[in-house]
Amino acid sequence: MSSSGTAPPPATNQAPSDHVRSFGQIRGFDGIRGVGVLIVFVSHLEVILPLPTLLVIPGGTVSLDMFFVLSGFLITALLLREQARFGTIGRLAFYRRRVLRLLPALLVVVVAAGLAAWAFGYWDQRDWPSIFSVSFYYSNYYVAQSPNAFCANLAPGYQAMWSMSFEEQFYMIWPWITVVLLTIRVRLRTVVIVLLGLIAAVSIHRALAYHGVQSWCYLFHATDSRADSILWGSLLAHIWTRRREPTRGVATAGWIGLAALLVLMPTTNLFGPFLYRGGFILIDVACAAIVLAVLDASWKGGWLFQQKPFVALGLVSYGFYLWHMPVFYFVRRFDTNWPLWLRVVVAFALTLGLTVASWFLLERPIMEWKDRLERRRRPGEEPTRVLTLAGEPAPSVDPALPLVPSDKPTQ
Repeated sequence: MSSSGTAPPPATNQAPSDHVRSFGQIRGFDGIRGVGVLIVFVSHLEVILPLPTLLVIPGGTVSLDMFFVLSGFLITALLLREQARFGTIGRLAFYRRRVLRLLPALLVVVVAAGLAAWAFGYWDQRDWPSIFSVSFYYSNYYVAQSPNAFCANLAPGYQAMWSMSFEEQFYMIWPWITVVLLTIRVRLRTVVIVLLGLIAAVSIHRALAYHGVQSWCYLFHATDSRADSILWGSLLAHIWTRRREPTRGVATAGWIGLAALLVLMPTTNLFGPFLYRGGFILIDVACAAIVLAVLDASWKGGWLFQQKPFVALGLVSYGFYLWHMPVFYFVRRFDTNWPLWLRVVVAFALTLGLTVASWFLLERPIMEWKDRLERRRRPGEEPTRVLTLAGEPAPSVDPALPLVPSDKPTQ
C-alpha cells in the first residue's frame, strides 16, 4: 500500500493535502458490509426458528463491531481529507448529509412497523416509547435502562435499531473533536496517544462496571461503554490517511484477525464477563486488522469480500438491516404451520424485496439530490459527496459511507 513512491508526510505540525490519501471505491468494504449483515440476519433467526441460540450464531455482535470499526475509519478519513483539502470541515454539511442519508429510510421502517403492529393487533405499551427513542436516536440508552436481564424495553421489530443511535450519538461530537483537537495538522504521535488513552478509558470503565448478568444490558448498548470500537477505526484512519500504516505483516494480521473472529463468533456469550473484560478489545483489534488488510490489495483473504453477492448486499445493507427484524416478527405472527426452511426463505425474500424497494424508490433518489446540493456548496471543486457514492450501514453500519480510500483521487 505504501510502496507507491510517495514520501511520507513531513515530521512537522503541518500535513498538506498532497500527503493525505484521496478517496475511491474499494469493493471489499461493501463486501464486508454484505457479510456482516448476513451474519446479523442469521443471528436473529431465533425470532422465527424454535432453536436454541447456540444452533444459530450467538456471536452476531462480532459483525456489529466490524460495522463500528469500519464506520469510525470511513467517517474519520473523510473528515480528515476534507480538512486537508479545504482547510476546515463543514460541520453543518456533515450533519445534513447524515440526516438525508439515514433518517428517511429509518422513518419509513418505523412508520411501517408501527402501522403493522396496530393493524394486526400486536401493538403494546412499548411501541410509542420505542418509536420515539429510535426516531430521535436515543434507543440504545432506552434499552440500556431495561429493568431485567433480557433487555426487553424495545418493542418487537425495533430491537436492532439501537446500534444506529449509538453511532449517531458518537458522530454528533466527532466532527468537532476533529476540527478542534485531533486535526490533520496535529502530529500523528499525539493523535495516537490521545486516541489510545480514550480507548483505554472506555475499556477500563466497561471492565470495572461489569457486575454479572444484571449489568450486561447497559454495558452492551451504552455509548460510554462501547465507543472504543469506533475509536479503533478512527485511529486506523489517522494512520492510513497520513500514509503511515505498517508495510509488513499486514496480510498476516488480516488472517489472524479473520481467524479470531471465526472462533469468537460461535462462542461469544453476551452475559459473561469475557466481552466486557477484554473481549471487545480483541474483537475490535481483529476488525481493524481486517480493514487494514482489505486496503492492501495483496491480501488473498480479500477475495471473499470481493464476491458480487456480498458487494451487492453491502451496497444496500442499511435498508436490509432496518427491515429484517420487523419482517421477522411479521413472519412469526402469521406463520402457523410453515416448515423451518420456508420461514427462513419467506423472511429473506421479504427483507430483500423491501430493501431493494427502499434503495431504488427512496435512498438512491435522495442521495442523487444530495449530490447536487454538494456540488452547489463548493462550485468548481470536487464535492465531498463524490467520496460517498453508493449505499451503506449499516447499521449500521455506517450506512452513509460505502466508499473507501484509495491512492488515486476520485475524478
